[in-house]
Amino acid sequence: MRKLRNLVLALCALLSGSTGLHAQELLCNISVNASQIQSDKQVFEDMQQTISRYMNFQQWGPDAFTIDERIKVNFQILVNQRPSPDRFSCTFNIQVYRPALNATYETIVLNISDKSCNFTYVPFQQMQFVENTYNDELTALLNFYAYLILGFDYGSFSPNGGNPYFQKAQEIVTLAASASNERGWRSSEDNRNRYWIIENLINSRYAGFHTVLYKYHRQGLDQMESNPNRGRRAIIDALREMQRVHRQNPILPLTRIFLDTKDEELIKVFTKAFANDKKEFVEIMQDLNPSNIAAYNKVME
Repeated sequence: MRKLRNLVLALCALLSGSTGLHAQELLCNISVNASQIQSDKQVFEDMQQTISRYMNFQQWGPDAFTIDERIKVNFQILVNQRPSPDRFSCTFNIQVYRPALNATYETIVLNISDKSCNFTYVPFQQMQFVENTYNDELTALLNFYAYLILGFDYGSFSPNGGNPYFQKAQEIVTLAASASNERGWRSSEDNRNRYWIIENLINSRYAGFHTVLYKYHRQGLDQMESNPNRGRRAIIDALREMQRVHRQNPILPLTRIFLDTKDEELIKVFTKAFANDKKEFVEIMQDLNPSNIAAYNKVME
């Protein structure tokens, strides 16, 4: 699993002349935006530094990464409310990046927003990772998204490569559902929360999504530099598989995640495609996301 993933990254590192020193898996750019809160700003600076240390210096899995292999992540915490000095109601906005083979281009593998991130934070508190334990809400949220990030990254490099990390995220959901009073962890709340996202990812009924994740990136984008037409055909095959998954459940959270992540990129990819590929692309996207058909039709111009 790691060998397939790091083959691409090693080639990219060679091209850029990068170093091979060892590091943890994640390279998270953490930002805490508290512009809506008119209160002590020092706590938010401390929160940003503490979360950055936690995410970037924790070893999340068994694989040793070099500095150049780290997964680049933009992780914005938007503070919506501060009900009490130690209580925060936030939105997490997360974008995960992955290099394309033989290219300077980086694609977004995951683009996700969670508006139900509510937790207690005390300045200068020590955050500690303890596996198979619910410590507190903030570490549970960060652990969940760390494993989700790893799952999407690994899954883009090898077939079903992210499954061990999705299983880890599912374990966090199970623990939090019984230990936490906060929203996002239970099936009864809504159909697009953390519970349902991870349920979909480990549900064999939607196993085709993992095929989409791999085929789109490894057989599609990674081929675009050497053979763009072949790369586009692989992406169309991935879109056909996404269409089949979507038709199994039209309100599937994974469809929304895929579209939020790939919509803009897909339009760029097919703007220079052959006419028959453009037509096929628009037909598929009409089914997946009819509300955005005007944007997809621009590739026909």
